[in-house]
Amino acid sequence: MSPPAPHHGLPSGAAGPARELLPRVVEERLRNWWAGGEQERPLILAAVPRAGTVLPTAPDLRRHWLDQDFILERKLREIEATEYFGVAVPYHYVDHGSSAMAGVLGCPLEFVDRETIWAHPRFATLDQVLDCDWSAASPIYEHILAITRQSVAQARGHHFVAPFALEGLSDLMAALYGGENFMMDLVDRPEDVKRAMGRLTELWLKAFGEVRDLIAASGNPGGIGWVGIWAPGSTFPLQEDVAYSLSAEMFRTFLVPPIRAQIAALDYPFFHVDGLGMIPHVAALLEIRELKAIQWQPGAGRERLAQWYDLLRRILRSGKALQVYARAEEVPELVRAVGADRLLVIVPDATRDEACRLADWAGLPHGP
Repeated sequence: MSPPAPHHGLPSGAAGPARELLPRVVEERLRNWWAGGEQERPLILAAVPRAGTVLPTAPDLRRHWLDQDFILERKLREIEATEYFGVAVPYHYVDHGSSAMAGVLGCPLEFVDRETIWAHPRFATLDQVLDCDWSAASPIYEHILAITRQSVAQARGHHFVAPFALEGLSDLMAALYGGENFMMDLVDRPEDVKRAMGRLTELWLKAFGEVRDLIAASGNPGGIGWVGIWAPGSTFPLQEDVAYSLSAEMFRTFLVPPIRAQIAALDYPFFHVDGLGMIPHVAALLEIRELKAIQWQPGAGRERLAQWYDLLRRILRSGKALQVYARAEEVPELVRAVGADRLLVIVPDATRDEACRLADWAGLPHGP
């Protein structure tokens, strides 16, 4: 199917969002969750495509990732063809792959498929990273900003807009000049690595601030990140996926300072803990009082939640809010094991009946 004509409003005949943008009960329950408040039931978040939904497809990868009119048309149709259950809200994550910030900083990007973009190193040495910058004319940045502007222009009362993938500081270091080079320099040139990461932190904060201000023009309340959890103010799912290769001491030395700088720039900071290799770093994250919420994502093949109850209890005992992914049938046992307080469960593959049942059980809204 060829890309549709340029979009100048909502698609004709679209059903529109299943409910108001931010129902009062959803706002109240999420405010309480971010504040670490008590809950009789966990928060449930499920978004279910309407039966028979067929989204437009681009004829090739280049148009899929670069045709701005097609990208916005497809996303708006997806939003309108979705039913929102529990604390789910309509939103547009401005997706240019998980390595988008590396592309903004000049890394060559490869379109792998319709889900994945790979970033290839731009530099060969740490000294080049120390001088890293991007100009206002960065083509990837301009592309992302253009899509964001177009989405924001149609977002008021219709959908929230989430920033593109800004990545973690260790992730950017590895992307810019190679993971092996980065690991070697952590040992051989630690002070220069700190300086380089400080520079990247400045660029991260600059990009986040610009995109945050752009999104604020929608007039919609609060903020949202790619995870899809609305917050009463600015938020972003922080991450350091490359940190699975670091010792706990190295994590504290090299990454906790820039993470604290990122957290200081957010009203509702959230950390994406991805994979078993990140477990040694959970202690350092729990010590950061200003960090409000943690997501546990165990990785492929290890999704069964029952094996992580001890870790989940540990996070909850710290007073921080917790988000996990679960199958619908796992939710009751999960709540019996770890409690409902400060718990938010995203059920990504729920059927409509499962989503309705869970939302009703949690005392939350669901589709019409």
